[in-house]
Amino acid sequence: MQSDSKHADEVEAAFTSLGLDVDEFLVDETKEVSVQQRAKSRWKMPLLLLLATLASMTWVGLAAWSPMELLETAFLQGSLFDVRRHILANWFPGLLFSVSLTIILGAHELGHYFATRFYGIRSSLPIFIPFPVSPIGTCGAVILMDGHQADRRQIFDIGLAGPLAGLVFALPIAAMGLMYGEPPKTRSHSMLFGQPIVVQALSQVIPVRVAVKGSVEIKNPVVKLESISNDSMNPMLMAAWVGFLITGVNMVPISQLDGGHVIHGLLGRDSRIVCWVAYLACIAYVIYTSIVFKQPMFILMVLLIPLMGVTHPPSRNDDVALGMPRQIIGAVSLVLPFLCIPLQPIVIL
Repeated sequence: MQSDSKHADEVEAAFTSLGLDVDEFLVDETKEVSVQQRAKSRWKMPLLLLLATLASMTWVGLAAWSPMELLETAFLQGSLFDVRRHILANWFPGLLFSVSLTIILGAHELGHYFATRFYGIRSSLPIFIPFPVSPIGTCGAVILMDGHQADRRQIFDIGLAGPLAGLVFALPIAAMGLMYGEPPKTRSHSMLFGQPIVVQALSQVIPVRVAVKGSVEIKNPVVKLESISNDSMNPMLMAAWVGFLITGVNMVPISQLDGGHVIHGLLGRDSRIVCWVAYLACIAYVIYTSIVFKQPMFILMVLLIPLMGVTHPPSRNDDVALGMPRQIIGAVSLVLPFLCIPLQPIVIL
């Protein structure tokens, strides 16, 4: 103890002779440790949620995207035999679905994230949201950012970077699903997935390989796929279907969705009118699906939007001009909801 005290006194004397304050260096070292701890805690929750979402999506994939039916069967039979059978038979399709969808959603959110980093806007890491009782196993992913730091052009770039990055991966994954995918093994035939225009267009230019009642049928390259049952959907096509759906919903020009960022970038304060028109159109769509299909689609989204605000909040500087290239790309991107969202996404049989 004495030698340690003598050594400390010598170190302090050396700092003093150089005109330096040893306490400042001790504080800096403490700050460095604090920064490292914050960095570790910043990664911890997103990583845990990513792993939970991977497990959730793998589960619904091996359940042939009908997890509730599988659980109900197990409950009625008083046995987990059917669950075990699905796990053993479909672990690879389930894993392929979860990995494919994570690539699409991850690319989407990383597009936002890297755009915020490029502009020096504070944001969180991508946060995935597990939802193991839904047909898709997730509620998507988000990043949280301080939008008040960004100007109008930066908001536009950040909003559009995500959907474009996601589509870069969703399109080839959809193509591979149409050509090569094998569906999971199941007796479940509980729902139909309506196919968006983008998938129907892809099916007209590439050879389509779709399972029908357990067999695999090579169809004519020019074929229109309006809907596919859950026992015929394959993992990559299903992952792309979810990716397209989430992209289309996010590009609706409302509030702080990606489409809301884009329309605010295009029109600035005048985007309020478009936001309200789009929101009323969403309400009309919910009413239409409730009456015609007896299954209200996106009703939860319509109810939650007012909590965020229907219109986009002002940016740090709304007077920044976009330039013609951004205006063209932004205007074209607003058709994505029509290309990526089926009229009736899910039909419960």
